Order: sequence, then structure tokens, then C-alpha cells
Amino acid sequence: MDRITVSLDDGNSDWVQQQAGSSADAYVNDVLRRHQERKAAEAELRDLIQEGLDSGVEYRSPQQIMQDVRERLKRDGVQIKP
Repeated sequence: MDRITVSLDDGNSDWVQQQAGSSADAYVNDVLRRHQERKAAEAELRDLIQEGLDSGVEYRSPQQIMQDVRERLKRDGVQIKP
């Protein structure tokens, strides 16, 4: 495991100690992991939004879309419940 030294101002150092209890290292690692997860989720959301924007405008009603899906599934031999 790599080791780095980080300097915190007094306010942040006190806050980390209060939050972390006996293990500031574990607390900081947890904060960093959560931050990485949030950044990955944000990137995924941006990609999904862009995919939606790139897909264009749909002029069918939701009911027509569902009917088309049912017909396609039926054609493919998939049984669906009404």
C-alpha cells in the first residue's frame, strides 16, 4: 500500500479526527472511495443523458410504443401477460 502525507488545516484536521475516531486513514480512504463511486455514477448518468439526446425525438405515444413492443415480442415467440 502506498503511503502519502497530507497536510490539513486545523479545522479540517479536527473534523477528520472527530469523524474518524481512532482511524483517520480508514476514514480518508472511505471518503476517497465514495468520491470515486460518485464520480463514476455521474459519468454514467452523463453518458445515459447523452444517449437519450442522441436518440432523437419519438413521435409515437407511450401506448403505441407498448403496442409495438408487444407485437415484436409476440412475433419473436415470447409470451407476455396482458
